[in-house]
Amino acid sequence: MKIIYLLLMLLIVAASCNNQRTALLYYSGTANNGKYVLGSNLNYFFLKDGDIMKTFIDNKRFSEEISKIKEEIIGKNNIVSPDDSYYVFAFLTQKDTLFADNRLEFWRYKNKGISYKLDSSSKKIILKHYKLNHNR
Repeated sequence: MKIIYLLLMLLIVAASCNNQRTALLYYSGTANNGKYVLGSNLNYFFLKDGDIMKTFIDNKRFSEEISKIKEEIIGKNNIVSPDDSYYVFAFLTQKDTLFADNRLEFWRYKNKGISYKLDSSSKKIILKHYKLNHNR
């Protein structure tokens, strides 16, 4: 009975560790061909397309920063209503999706947006998956 209990606890702990996982979708189109994802067509991130790359980020600190951005958007009164601007990144957590521009400085959650500058280590975590310039 103790062995079953220990195995059950181990499964619960392993499942809770996966809660720190964030799926990162990146649009690899360029401005030269006009292929950024428009705010009016964010579902493009979820279509099967060769221009969308996906990876997972398993980093508790990064997940906390993404959650903080979402809370900032929800909690602030001076939220920007995003126009039909361009997005390059989508971050999928357990229940939510946040979108970011190519500089990782404007963030959108549902129909609200905020200007938020990422911690430099979080920005490096994102950019290393695509071997992009960290000074971008």
